[in-house]
Amino acid sequence: MSGITRVISSLLLCLAVLVFAGFTGARSKENRPAVMVGLGNMGNISDYIAVLKFGNTQQKAAAAYWLGQQHAIAARAVDSLVELLGDRTAVDTSQYREGAKERKPTLGEEAAIALVQIGRPSIQPLIHVLKKSPLPEARKNAAWALGELHDTGATIEGQQPS
Repeated sequence: MSGITRVISSLLLCLAVLVFAGFTGARSKENRPAVMVGLGNMGNISDYIAVLKFGNTQQKAAAAYWLGQQHAIAARAVDSLVELLGDRTAVDTSQYREGAKERKPTLGEEAAIALVQIGRPSIQPLIHVLKKSPLPEARKNAAWALGELHDTGATIEGQQPS
């Protein structure tokens, strides 16, 4: 019996160490940028789209970055990202991106980068912004994104962006 007691005691000690060290198996908050912690469970694209609409500038930029990392899977975020193209507020990318450069991009530029990463679903909304937006910053960011998309070969079936 003393051998079994020792094994059980050792297992309980290991379990206590893991719990004390913070091991829970769920790591959703730990994998998020610090700027996003405190926003609750951010498990899907809809949650990040909501941050684009209702978060502060840093949270919106971090959400745009995350959505861009999802590529075409995040296509339903395109309209919300397009709405941010004209925002000239500087953001601190070091809060959500490793190896951030010293230059601080604007929220509109961060949205444009995400739209490029999403790819083909972004093309028509970007063309619309380029043609119709009254905001020079939005048109500038849309033009840049369209140029990047053209360089990557992301085109609409049978058409080349002009």
